[in-house]
Amino acid sequence: MVLICPERVRRDREDQMTPGGMATQADQTAQNSRLLQFGCMAFFLVNGALVLLTSSLLVFLMQDYNLTYDQGGLLLTIQAVGNIATSFLSGPLALRIGRKRTLILAALGFSLSLGLVALAPPLWILQLALFLSGLAWGTCNNLVNFIIVQVSGGHSGRISRVHTSFSIGAFLAPLLVALAVRLGISWRWPVALIAVAAAGLVVLAVFLPIPETGAAGERSGAKNNWYLRDWRLYLYMLLLFLYVGIETGFSGWLVTYLTGHRHLDPSAAQSLLSGLWIAMIAGRVLVSVFGHRLNKSRFLLLEAIGAVLAALLLIRASQPVFLALAVFGLGLSLSAFYGMVIVNASHLVAESPVASGLIMGLGGLGASLMPLLAGVFAASQGIVAGLWALFTAALCLLALTVVNALFPHR
Repeated sequence: MVLICPERVRRDREDQMTPGGMATQADQTAQNSRLLQFGCMAFFLVNGALVLLTSSLLVFLMQDYNLTYDQGGLLLTIQAVGNIATSFLSGPLALRIGRKRTLILAALGFSLSLGLVALAPPLWILQLALFLSGLAWGTCNNLVNFIIVQVSGGHSGRISRVHTSFSIGAFLAPLLVALAVRLGISWRWPVALIAVAAAGLVVLAVFLPIPETGAAGERSGAKNNWYLRDWRLYLYMLLLFLYVGIETGFSGWLVTYLTGHRHLDPSAAQSLLSGLWIAMIAGRVLVSVFGHRLNKSRFLLLEAIGAVLAALLLIRASQPVFLALAVFGLGLSLSAFYGMVIVNASHLVAESPVASGLIMGLGGLGASLMPLLAGVFAASQGIVAGLWALFTAALCLLALTVVNALFPHR
């Protein structure tokens, strides 16, 4: 039996109320915030690598498993379905078992799914692994955005730094696969390497000071679903649906368009695809530095205007120099859009993990439907028709950003 001295308790409370005690508490809060920033960036680095890794491996998976184009596309769809499912699962799961445990499960999902892919399993296990990777992808995406918005108070620079990490991971994963092929070793080794890195996230998540208790709004929101009555929730859902779909559609069909319609050399087309991601990384870095000075609703409008103009130039231009300008402009215009939508929606994301999951889940749906829609038009009317479909989506995105700019959340 442990005896607690009332005098000692009183002195501890007095120490906390003194300037020195408050300074120590402020230092601890700042340290926890920095640790969480680092942790969120590490999770998004692996998350970005996983998302682009699947696309990079598709050609090898189709060869090894003798898959047709339709069967290969089904693998991407299975992963996308797992991502979409988290829009309904990750929020309630975090409320039930806690954010730290949910993030640990996401890290385990990364490591286990990539480990299974690296081991050359039977096809049905490969499909199960990709579904699990989609669950981990969506859970990480929803929860990390929720955490960084809450601990940063919606600071656009800090949120953009986290999304820059995603772009870096997305840029590095295909390079690792290409390096493995160039060195004559199996493409499975880069997959195993990223699986090991994901296992390290499990240890990192254990030591991260993840806040488990939210504001009163979050607790009451879990009971009465107040966020469903906020019309801006559906505006932000549509913004991410269109944005993620446009980004995925243009990056997915870019090489096909440049080689098939503009007759560029495949290596030049691949270089322009890499240039798209370099532009996105550069844009996110700039926003991470200067984002706090920007008007969040007007900035989204400017990005949408840039995306429309760049997409139009990409479709109409024929000279390589103008095509490169269009691709770079498209990358810059889309670079910080996701993070800025999260900043605009911070009053919802920071208060309810369920609202966060709904907003980001519809982005996952756009990632699976928009490239498919562009493919339907491309199959029936040519690749240019597919890009015009994406351009139409960009116009819709622009219209929604006008609404957001006219009626910003105060």
